[in-house]
Amino acid sequence: MQLTQPVRWFFHSTTIKAQRTRSAVKLAIVVALFVILFWIVPVEQVLQALLNADPALLVAGMILGFVSTALTAVEIRPLAKNQGLHHGVLSILAINLSVKFYNQFLPTSLVGSGIRWYRLSQPGNKVAESLAALAFFRMLETFLTITIGLGFYLFSDQTIFQINIGWLILMILGIIVAWILITRYSLPLYRWFTSRITPHLPAYARPFTKRVDKFFTAVSAFAGMPALDLLLAVLAGVASTLAGIASGTVLAQSLGIRISFVEMGWVLALVTLLTQLPFAAAGGLGVREVTIVALLTTMGVSADLALALSLLLLVRGVLIAMAGGVTEVIWVLSHGRTPLVPGNPQINGKGANQMEES
Repeated sequence: MQLTQPVRWFFHSTTIKAQRTRSAVKLAIVVALFVILFWIVPVEQVLQALLNADPALLVAGMILGFVSTALTAVEIRPLAKNQGLHHGVLSILAINLSVKFYNQFLPTSLVGSGIRWYRLSQPGNKVAESLAALAFFRMLETFLTITIGLGFYLFSDQTIFQINIGWLILMILGIIVAWILITRYSLPLYRWFTSRITPHLPAYARPFTKRVDKFFTAVSAFAGMPALDLLLAVLAGVASTLAGIASGTVLAQSLGIRISFVEMGWVLALVTLLTQLPFAAAGGLGVREVTIVALLTTMGVSADLALALSLLLLVRGVLIAMAGGVTEVIWVLSHGRTPLVPGNPQINGKGANQMEES
């Protein structure tokens, strides 16, 4: 029991000390990963590979990266509209770019997620609806990443691990059935359950059940989502994923790496999933580099070229984040407010209280 308490404190505590400790550990992991990488791969070889990159293909790869980011706004638009959140595609794109900015330069993605949640809920303070839309978006993104990644792996020449196509189909069908059940039956089941336990709950716990009820009410709205809106969200998500893969493929070709679109598809899918792990920091910095080097070297790519590619993907993320910084400055100037960062009363004060109440 005494041993588990520090571990639980580290992972679950919301105190400032715990947050700073987690940030310090993440930073230490990133530094350690880069020290190991550059200890194994000579820096001069990586720099030489970057200097010899084809400029035209570099520009094309970066543009495709921006296209991928823009398509996520098209993906979120019908999900937000279904929840009564009336943001246009350009407004959602500006929010997404701001999130990229904060996620790229801060050791935690929670700030960026909080900003997207808060701004998407305005005006009208539709916090539960915003949370439901973003939860569906995150689930759809993960579903598409896994499905497209596994699908590309099945058609590639790699045999690092075996995949049974029958199990893949069952997994996809299982996810679809689970979402149908959640959207149609989670709210009535929750209300049936709470109707029996609420009379026995203490008074201070009852507001929490009302907040959860609002969330499930918002989730149930997806059961009646128009088929065309759902199709648009899925197609935009697929297009965004494919544009990101095309970007990675073109950037690899700029370095002289011979890798097919299909192979890059499953590699980037695995990289995306690993960079979402809790210990990943600043957009997966370090984790991305180690993963790409480990995977591409098994495919016959030299470690220096693999590391150079991972750094180009980092540069792509930084450029998109810088565009997000510009949109953030415009938003701040147009609203006469300071940025939404930790310690800002707009999130920690009124904004946080409004989220809490919903």
